[in-house]
Amino acid sequence: MGFAERNGFVQEKAIQIDDIDRALRNRLYNEVHKFSESSPFVNEELKYVVDKLGYRVESTTQKNWHFIDSILQRNISDIPWYMPYEIIELFFEAKRDYCSRCNCDCYERGACNYIIWFKKVSAEINMILEQEKAGYRFLNDKFVNITNEEELEEVSSATHSPYESVSTHFKKALSLYSDRKSPDYENSIKESISAVEAMCCIITGATGSQATLGNTLKKLEVNGVVIHSAMKAGFEKMYGYTSDADGIRHGGIDFTNAPAEDAKYMLISCSAFVNYLVEKFAKVN
Repeated sequence: MGFAERNGFVQEKAIQIDDIDRALRNRLYNEVHKFSESSPFVNEELKYVVDKLGYRVESTTQKNWHFIDSILQRNISDIPWYMPYEIIELFFEAKRDYCSRCNCDCYERGACNYIIWFKKVSAEINMILEQEKAGYRFLNDKFVNITNEEELEEVSSATHSPYESVSTHFKKALSLYSDRKSPDYENSIKESISAVEAMCCIITGATGSQATLGNTLKKLEVNGVVIHSAMKAGFEKMYGYTSDADGIRHGGIDFTNAPAEDAKYMLISCSAFVNYLVEKFAKVN
């Protein structure tokens, strides 16, 4: 909190959820330039962003930058408030594309310049969001309306699970939940609970018709993973929530408009539970 807010000369900022004020917009604008201009592939990245936004790609880097600047500063009519978030996500998509082409030996050791870049810039963006009281944080290349640091850490750990099937479900759940244009909370919930199911199947070795969360939860102890009976009962009931006759996993009409708070709760709760199971299973092995 700055001097003016501390001393009551200006009103304390409210959490910014459906808008971006001048300070936040300008700081995100500055960050876009800071993390992009030093890139050796900035021209290709700019072309990618402009194309994905559905506009005509210009012939030079300078012209494409001018176009992006106009959007960020809302100098073009009918530009929605959330475009800085949209543009940053697209820049990260472009950067990931180049990262996937990186064949340097250091990649596996975690010292690759791209990996360092992603961590550094993501941290800087989140620092700005926190300081400007934005209702979003940057996680796994997406802006999500989760601001509790402990919850963010749980989801981040789950999306980087050592088990590919688990992390894939969580990445899908996060992507479906964080899509500002057309969020799919129903399928986000489905992916979150499917991640728990996948983890339980890994622990128990269950396959085929036996590979259900209801079945594998009961067999965790047989495979050396002992959890409290109340915790197990809680997730059995949560599984029931997603699996009853009119539930999410059966595509019933009752859940076609699943609320955002349900999807958020499931994403965070399932992430925390899977992280817990991963630690338990690691000790067994």
